[in-house]
Amino acid sequence: MLRYALVLLLMFGADRALAQESDSKAPVNAIAEETPAAAPQSDAQRITRLQRTIAENEKLLGDLQAKVDQGPAGEYAKAEAEFEKVDQELTAGRHQADELTKAGKADEAATLRAQLVDLEQRWKLAKDRFDLAIEQRKTLRQQIAALEQKLGQDRAALELLLSPPQPTTQPATSAPVSPVVVPESQAPAQQPAAAAESPPAAPSAAEPVPVATPAKAAARPDSPEVVEAQRKAEAAESEALKAEQESQSVTERIEQLGTAIELERQQLKTARKQAANAQQTQQALSEQAQRGATEGMALAELRELWGRVAEAGQRYREAQADVTERVDRVGRLRDELDQLRADQLAAAQQAERTRAVAEEARARVEWRKSPFHPQNLLRWLVERGPRVAGIILGMLVLLWLSRVLEKRLVRLLVGRADHGSVRERENRAQTLVSVFRNAATLVITIGGVLMIVTEFGVNIVPLVGAAGVIGLAVAFGAQNLVRDYFAGFMILLENQYGINDVVKVGEIGGLVERVTLRVTVLRGLDGTLHFVPNGQITTVSNMTHGWSRALFDIGVAYKEDVDRVMDVLMDLGKQMRTEPEFKYLILDDPEMLGVDSFGDSAVVIKFFIKTRPLQQWTVKRALLRRIKKKFDELGIEIPFPHRTVFQHTTQGGSPPAEGDDNPSLERERGE
Repeated sequence: MLRYALVLLLMFGADRALAQESDSKAPVNAIAEETPAAAPQSDAQRITRLQRTIAENEKLLGDLQAKVDQGPAGEYAKAEAEFEKVDQELTAGRHQADELTKAGKADEAATLRAQLVDLEQRWKLAKDRFDLAIEQRKTLRQQIAALEQKLGQDRAALELLLSPPQPTTQPATSAPVSPVVVPESQAPAQQPAAAAESPPAAPSAAEPVPVATPAKAAARPDSPEVVEAQRKAEAAESEALKAEQESQSVTERIEQLGTAIELERQQLKTARKQAANAQQTQQALSEQAQRGATEGMALAELRELWGRVAEAGQRYREAQADVTERVDRVGRLRDELDQLRADQLAAAQQAERTRAVAEEARARVEWRKSPFHPQNLLRWLVERGPRVAGIILGMLVLLWLSRVLEKRLVRLLVGRADHGSVRERENRAQTLVSVFRNAATLVITIGGVLMIVTEFGVNIVPLVGAAGVIGLAVAFGAQNLVRDYFAGFMILLENQYGINDVVKVGEIGGLVERVTLRVTVLRGLDGTLHFVPNGQITTVSNMTHGWSRALFDIGVAYKEDVDRVMDVLMDLGKQMRTEPEFKYLILDDPEMLGVDSFGDSAVVIKFFIKTRPLQQWTVKRALLRRIKKKFDELGIEIPFPHRTVFQHTTQGGSPPAEGDDNPSLERERGE
């Protein structure tokens, strides 16, 4: 027995030394050293690296699937069997102890419960081992799924590197319609199936927007220069598309590689826990074997314990080897991630360069196809110039004929009218002729413009249809809007008011800030901005049209000499007009209107001063200040409202008796 115990102790000491050595090395391998960013590689290096990575990942995928499919020989099956066995033994032992307690055999039950302590420790370690095996199995399945996705991305990236650039589809475009020249057409390019299956590239602001081209212009073949520029642009677009696909592929691979690194770290953490569990199991079994050897345990049981100790040691060494392997795996994945980041930067720069080249090539194509290109200008002038010139000449001739015919129409209308004076008939004829002239000019101009636009290659059928739709909308749904525009036109035509005029529209007054065909914008004195639709304006009071007046109503006491007061007021107004500050604001001397009314406590004298627009309030405030000072100086009283009460008493000084017909008299004076 002692010999067996000595052998067991030596085995446990060796395993402990191995565990300490592995633990001292594992953190060194796990620490990620800071390495400089990897330099971007050439296509040959990237292809070789991808092929090597694909081969390694395929081998790793096979290993992972083999670990999942190990069956009874795998760690999951062993951990499950061990936990099930220990759990059954512990459950049976507890049940037996309970039965002994119920049978009154407390000593035997206590002895059995003491023996179950080691079994409970083994149960806990077996449970932890089984939990780790479950976690490892889940992570393995996630790794397999992630590795399969990564393999697909790597194969797609390898195929993209090995495949030549495919031509991209170019939409049929035409240059914008110009009032001078006709745009050229562009035939759509055919897209092969390989390009159609490739992922779409990100849209670029420089890509042309498809524009509908008339059939006549689309049938015209492109010049050889345009065809060559188009071919180069398609090649540049293909290169740019491939570069963008490579950049997108690298970005996706980086994301997938980050997921793989995270899963590998989870497996590394699980492996370290498994190593710790195996070490604890080995230590617990060794202690149990020592006690068994000391207490005289049977040789068969000791051998079984030694076998379990050896198995735990083997699991510990395998777990430590797995830790080392996974640390190296994480390091390789991080190196691959650094290289992918360098490739991503290089791919982004390459995509930017190729996109710039493609945009420049597309700009050259657009310039070649532009109607302002010298060749296109010359071509248009040769083909369409004579017809446009003929249309313009026809418009001028028709306008001249309308002017000639309007005179005959005047004489015809004047001669055939049978009512009204000659002057009235002439005015009516001139009005009708003016309407005829405007209508003829409008019809000739619109017709000529539409014909010229047609020569520019624009299909006018949609324009006519749109005009009809707009006319219907205006006729049925925008009557108020039409009324607003017409009223605004009349306001501007008759010059009723303008910007910076002070007007009153109904109950709203203010300074005109803006006048449009639809709305008039007034700013009130308190800063409120009023928007008044022109169609709702029926009466307008313009306080600043041409010139303005400062109107004064000056009240003085009844005792004052009104002639003297009027002379003082006139002198103040004339004196104020001579001052440099006001001589350009006042247009004429004050005009005295005289005594205007008798108030409750004052005689009201009215006069006014003619001023420039918007200056009446400035002049009025300044003159009122001077009037107040002058009246104070001359002693002229400006009355204020007051009340005088007269008390009537009876003979003898006693107040009137009740029912007296002469009550107290009260007279009020005030404004």
